[in-house]
Amino acid sequence: MIEILVSLVIFAIGMLGTAGLQLATLRSNQFSTQAATATQLARDYEEIAQLVPSASISASEGTSALSVLDTSIANTGTITECKGTSAACTPAQLTAFMLNEWKNRVTTDLPGGRAKVCRDSAPKDTSGSSEGLYRWACDDQGDMIMIKLGWAAKTAKNDKVMQAIATDDRPRIVITVFGNQKDFED
Repeated sequence: MIEILVSLVIFAIGMLGTAGLQLATLRSNQFSTQAATATQLARDYEEIAQLVPSASISASEGTSALSVLDTSIANTGTITECKGTSAACTPAQLTAFMLNEWKNRVTTDLPGGRAKVCRDSAPKDTSGSSEGLYRWACDDQGDMIMIKLGWAAKTAKNDKVMQAIATDDRPRIVITVFGNQKDFED
């Protein structure tokens, strides 16, 4: 009888360990899915940027709607609906429409999603306790356009380290899109 009780206790401990492992695997899979979504959003942004030549939406090299975007800032102007065969949009209106659609996808496809697109020659903090970590701020320098994507990740309630990382308002993925926009002019 005692042997059966001991084996049941050992079995129960093993099952608890298995359940904890499955929970950790589910969280890891969720983060991987969110990272894949963010990567696809970055690819979609790159396609938008290559679709519209910068010369058709900006008079000066390197300054256009494609190199300055932040989903945390609300649109101030009206966005023309550029869908369907009857839509007659200018390149600037089409770009604004596509960027607005992309911003909406970031905030709906990623939990607590945020994106910032900018020129940034130094995307990481260089000093302090956050040295080496990506930051949202941009210096608007250099030829490279960065897409910075972040979202709210779920963690175990008892894992204080992962909770601190998950609640830290920092980009989770930073991707360089392309170099000088002049390369994409007609």
